Amino acid sequence: MTTTSPNPGSGDDAPGILPSPDRSARPATAPPPQHPRVLLPGLARLFRAVWERKLLFAIAILGGIAFALLQIGTSAVIGSVTEQVIVPAFAQGRPMHGAVAIGALAIVGIAVLRAVTVATRRVLTNVGQYDLQREYRQKLSQVFADVPLLWHRRQSTGTLLSSVYADVEATFFSLMPFPFALSTLVMLAYAAVVAAQVSPLILLVMVGMVVLLLALNVLLQSYAAPIAMESQRLRAKVAEIAHESFDGAGVVKSLGREDEEEARFTEAAEQLRRNGIRFGYVRAWFDPMIDVLPNIGILLVVLLGAWRITAGDVTTGEVVQMAYLFSLMALPIRSFGWVLGDLSRTVVGWSRISTVLNVRGRQTYGTQVLPADGRGRLELADVSFAYRDDEIAVLAPRTAEGRADAELIETTALHHVSLVADPAEGSRVLAIVGATGSGKSTLALLAARLVDPGSGTVSLDGADLRTLTGEALTGDVALVLQQAFLFDESVRYNVALGEDFGEEEIRRALRIAQAEEFVDALPEGLDTVLGERGGSLSGGQRQRIALARALVRRPRLLILDDATSACDPSVEEAILAGIRTHMTDSTLLLVAYRKSTISIADRVVFLEDGRVAGAATHAELRRTHAAYRALVDAYDEAAISHSLLEAGEDA
Repeated sequence: MTTTSPNPGSGDDAPGILPSPDRSARPATAPPPQHPRVLLPGLARLFRAVWERKLLFAIAILGGIAFALLQIGTSAVIGSVTEQVIVPAFAQGRPMHGAVAIGALAIVGIAVLRAVTVATRRVLTNVGQYDLQREYRQKLSQVFADVPLLWHRRQSTGTLLSSVYADVEATFFSLMPFPFALSTLVMLAYAAVVAAQVSPLILLVMVGMVVLLLALNVLLQSYAAPIAMESQRLRAKVAEIAHESFDGAGVVKSLGREDEEEARFTEAAEQLRRNGIRFGYVRAWFDPMIDVLPNIGILLVVLLGAWRITAGDVTTGEVVQMAYLFSLMALPIRSFGWVLGDLSRTVVGWSRISTVLNVRGRQTYGTQVLPADGRGRLELADVSFAYRDDEIAVLAPRTAEGRADAELIETTALHHVSLVADPAEGSRVLAIVGATGSGKSTLALLAARLVDPGSGTVSLDGADLRTLTGEALTGDVALVLQQAFLFDESVRYNVALGEDFGEEEIRRALRIAQAEEFVDALPEGLDTVLGERGGSLSGGQRQRIALARALVRRPRLLILDDATSACDPSVEEAILAGIRTHMTDSTLLLVAYRKSTISIADRVVFLEDGRVAGAATHAELRRTHAAYRALVDAYDEAAISHSLLEAGEDA
């Protein structure tokens, strides 16, 4: 059985192309999303969130309880005023102005206190809810930073963005009414006690109303949860398509595919719209039924109360108090509906977040630092490496048994590779040469410890890279890829990346990278903002700034993976000469194609199918290795043809 393997490297030596998960529309014959368990997992997630911000939510819940007690106080005052003021006034045929004023002031005072408790509860609940969103977005961001590079290449950027934004928001969306719903249990308990004292029938009405509310919400979840699952998937899909279209704007426009991309986005947005309307239909059927329950309760209380008053079993004040309690309970009961109604979003959002938080294979670091007197001796000892889809496909759809839908295979990229770059032995500049798919970029990733070998060791100055601290690794090893990434910031920021480098250090790096002249010609020099991905610069200019970013750090090991491919040959020659002349404290590992690049190397390693086929100087390999000679000559002829073509276009 064959499958597709991941595209691992920054260059073109990948063994295959890995399909991104969930990138196409769901087939018409695909089964609908399975209905997850919602009630208990959802409530458990909310209680856990409350516990994570227990101080804030404890005060918020206390504020809600105070509100409930004040509501009860209001009902008691109204019942007392009815019994002791209004009914006697009707009986005597004259108003009791003083008693009415006292009762009114009591009600107004309670209303002011209620407003204070409402403000307290809402503010603290908002603080807790958004603080949790911040924390979990930071946790997701930390996972994205900790996982190996290959994990990111297996995921859709749109899906990851959706997890950070939409899924986190969905997980904690129900927190806003949750403290209020919890605090109003006090009101429900009080109402049950009062109802039991007034009339068992009224208590039965109240219990029946609560049971009916729960039943309606359970029924709502059975319809809403699968739709919520599909909505979260579609949100990720819309974000993914939008990100791809914006990121690939050059390809889209150059090939005239604007209409097709617009149609692709419109289809996904339309699917999300239809799914949202489905969810709205479900809520539109259930919400009115939930809203009407308290009103039905009030009507039943009035009818039962009037009957019991005529029988002399209850007083008018007691009936008014119970009717008012039922009217006050409309919002608390509705708050339970809000919580229960959004539990499906909580469960689905948390499921997607926890999938990322529980990702396997996070990269860990050791405690060792490199010796101060080291000269940058790089050694790969019997290194083999294979790309395994199952180690990085954590967001791929999985079966009920927990296995990925597709069969996963292992693709070996490097086989027992051993090489040394040692300034002390005259091999400070080591070039890696090979055909497409030979493992060059994989070797560069291993040397920078963006991936770890399956067997063997990669060491720098005698220290296994896996034993180094993160600071030691990134401080002493710098990798520059063919695809230069620049931030939507100034040139200064893109070179320093927030570190405290002086202007002279930045300029020195730009000078070696042959970038100082064009940077000075920019409108604001070092402080010119380059736009997203450096879109205002040419490919060669972007590569030179990315190279300066590595050079300014004066790394012990500098790895260039075809990092000057977009530069003119003369510029590339000047860059490499400058690096060799001025970066004398750095060992240089070159993934090379052009003969001009290879010629500056002290030693060349020739890779074929992931194995070392030869290691010597460039001249020796040309003389003794026919495959190497044919490959280098082919690259050189292609470069010459390309230069002649450009010259003809300029003529």
